[in-house]
Amino acid sequence: MKNQNVKKTELELSGLDPEELEFMDIEERKKVLKAAGLDPQKYDF
Repeated sequence: MKNQNVKKTELELSGLDPEELEFMDIEERKKVLKAAGLDPQKYDF
């Protein structure tokens, strides 16, 4: 659970809404994460 909270914080600090990301298709989510400077493979939705 702690690891999940850390990921959520990273996403929020990058200006992303984790709940919104869950509803995106996988390719769109990858693009958004990359644009925010994050590694898409690090996140499991």
